Amino acid sequence: MAAAASPFLKGCSEPSAARRGWPRYAADMLTSLPPAVKAAAQSHLGSRVTEVSRLSGGDISAAFRVVAGHGQFVVKVRPEQADHPALFHAEALGLHLLGQQLVGEARAVVVPQVVGYGLAAGGTGVGQLAYLVMNFLEPAPETPQAQEALGRGLAALHRTAGPQFGGTPDNFVGFLPQKNPPTPTAAEFFWAARLAPQLKRAQDHLSAGDIHNFEALRERLPGLIPPEAPALVHGDLWRGNMLFTALGPALIDPAATYSHREVDLSLMRLFGGVSERVFAAYAEAFPPAEGWEQRADLWNLYPLLAHLNMFGDRYLGRLQAALHAASNMII
Repeated sequence: MAAAASPFLKGCSEPSAARRGWPRYAADMLTSLPPAVKAAAQSHLGSRVTEVSRLSGGDISAAFRVVAGHGQFVVKVRPEQADHPALFHAEALGLHLLGQQLVGEARAVVVPQVVGYGLAAGGTGVGQLAYLVMNFLEPAPETPQAQEALGRGLAALHRTAGPQFGGTPDNFVGFLPQKNPPTPTAAEFFWAARLAPQLKRAQDHLSAGDIHNFEALRERLPGLIPPEAPALVHGDLWRGNMLFTALGPALIDPAATYSHREVDLSLMRLFGGVSERVFAAYAEAFPPAEGWEQRADLWNLYPLLAHLNMFGDRYLGRLQAALHAASNMII
């Protein structure tokens, strides 16, 4: 099969493996679409798959573009030891949650439409596989107009308010599970549902001083986080999860829930690659609270902790720098 450029990475300034450091075991193992997954995809699509090409960029899962009937689709595949495709199930629910709210001005942004997901036999030496079938998003140039549309669309999405923080199905950050219990305040949700579970995982990486600084920061969170209504957020909005397509700017691989909208804005800053036009268009449509960029270090403690837990001490220095900056924030 010929390799094809991934629609999930087209136009991205930084490759996902280099930026996120995700292990490539899934992509390396699955160099071709397994027959059982192909059969399952055909069942979901109601058409015979006539063409398959490997997409670049997969890290915790492999991705393939398939042609079936008159359409193009993406099939994502990853090893699964559980009896349920938990990660792809969560991704499908997140895409559905975002897609439901892409109305009005938010229609400037699109998400892939999920066709189906499930489990299939992987064959000798591979084991059970989880798969997810979605429509293929044809890449398009990242124009200034498209960047501005992304900013406006994200602003409109963030105007979707929920009754509480969290309150959506549990999902994942990378390949780590995260819970989304309904919580009355942003500070409580950020600590109990985000920082505390990752801190528990990270005990072997952190010093006693680091733990002390996190505990001291916990007491200050209510005064550091500006009051806002819970906003529907993507939840993992780094540059690799933004696409520019023929249908408009698109969001993929969400970890969606209701949270403080600065979570998305801060992560957009963390790994870089997002045009200033996106931020400017966002601010014009839905101005963030004053000082949000100074609070980015605070919000980014969570993804940095998650990266520390997934990939090890290469992220420790950056986490400690963000913790120092957040600890010295003035209310």
